[in-house]
Amino acid sequence: MSTRDIIKRQRKLSESARTLDRLNAVVLAGALRDHLNELPDRQIGQLLFDFCWAAFYFASPELTIVTQAIDRLRRSTGGVITKEEAQDNLGPQPVCPKCGTEMFLHYGIDEPDFWLCDWVSCRNKRYVR
Repeated sequence: MSTRDIIKRQRKLSESARTLDRLNAVVLAGALRDHLNELPDRQIGQLLFDFCWAAFYFASPELTIVTQAIDRLRRSTGGVITKEEAQDNLGPQPVCPKCGTEMFLHYGIDEPDFWLCDWVSCRNKRYVR
């Protein structure tokens, strides 16, 4: 199972009214932990953004803390930010060829990294490599 599949399955089981399903969610938590141990910092930051960031309300201290963690993890190269990466972050974001909206870098979890269109109706992907 992919990391995202485990997360979705665990969420579904943990929300079940059945005790056995919730127990299975605990077992899946161990499998998820194993998957997360294998991911680099950037992918952990992407998971925080994809699954946790939206759960916090606007202007909350929790949102500020998680946003800071996401930013740090997504630019991490094992704890050190190279000069090249710092310069890359200053450059302009690419523009979506389909709709003209700005794209943002999405660190792939179960797939390669890609640029993703910021416009919800478009969501065009362009793989980095």
